[in-house]
Amino acid sequence: MQRPLRVLAFLAAFGMSALGAQAQDFPKINLKVSGGNQTQNLFQKVYKPFFTEMLAAKTNGAITTTFGSLEELGLRGPEVLRLLRQGVFDISEATMSYMAGEDSRFDGLDLPGVTVDIVTQRKAADAFRPALAKALETKYHTKLLSMSPVAAQMFYCKGEITGLDSLRGKAVRTFNRAMSQMVEGAGGSSVNVPFAEVIPAMQRGVAQCAVTGTSAGNTARWWEVSDHLYALPMGWSMTFFGANLSSWAKLDPKTRTILEQQFAELEDRMWVQAGNDIQDGVNCNTGLGPCKDGIEASPKMKFVTVSEPDKAAAQKILRERILPDWAKRCGTECVTEWNATVGKVAGIEAKAQ
Repeated sequence: MQRPLRVLAFLAAFGMSALGAQAQDFPKINLKVSGGNQTQNLFQKVYKPFFTEMLAAKTNGAITTTFGSLEELGLRGPEVLRLLRQGVFDISEATMSYMAGEDSRFDGLDLPGVTVDIVTQRKAADAFRPALAKALETKYHTKLLSMSPVAAQMFYCKGEITGLDSLRGKAVRTFNRAMSQMVEGAGGSSVNVPFAEVIPAMQRGVAQCAVTGTSAGNTARWWEVSDHLYALPMGWSMTFFGANLSSWAKLDPKTRTILEQQFAELEDRMWVQAGNDIQDGVNCNTGLGPCKDGIEASPKMKFVTVSEPDKAAAQKILRERILPDWAKRCGTECVTEWNATVGKVAGIEAKAQ
């Protein structure tokens, strides 16, 4: 398949990665890196400073990057994994759910309703990390460097929403199978629309609701095409940074060590930003509190809380529909891993089919 012309032009402007002259203790190298959506706080406040300033500062200019967002590279998101595996990039950020077609483990941290707070989600992610790292290496020729959520995923809807029953008959933008099953279990239908194309899709009526993070939708100005923010937990949109294994193997051992240390610190900052973005995104969309890192929506969206009956109904869909389907797709070994890690943290058991 032909690579996107914008990617080739972007990389050609900087040339290939070059190992060589020493700068202090590290060989000089430029890494080709693709990031996420440039509208998101994680990109602007965490990813971009790390790759364009901090890495070079930490290594006296030895490690630099050719860094671009999905928009700058002309990419939609899912194809990044193929390009990383092919070695077009040395390091890439990607959404875990995009890989679930090859291995359902990658949906294991984004099953709606399994964890409903970010502290529990991080414990689950840390526990499941070895299984995901192994799958990334095996399926994608990729070394896992870090992972984090974008933020809590909620519904942006156009038209009145009072609760779960309001989704009946509505088309909802989702981006993984488990989310789709939650929507379908509530009587709605799911549509697959790339993040950057949600606004025109909602303008045309292709979707009446769309799921994304509280801050991600705010900074992408989804409030311009929606008026209700429904807080039913729909997962976390787990993302990761990974390195192409061939590129990684060529690095000097000292370079690999410093990169692992820096990505561990980056991961901590990612989780902090994601945690802050949950309530700040709600505030910026609805005016319920001070808006710090986003855009004050005008007009304000209506915030719809989750009732106890809705919580119970969502958990029923999770246990009767989402988990059994995921367990069947993932297989006995995968389910055993998940129950001993994520399931143990969350107090939920999946049963292999």
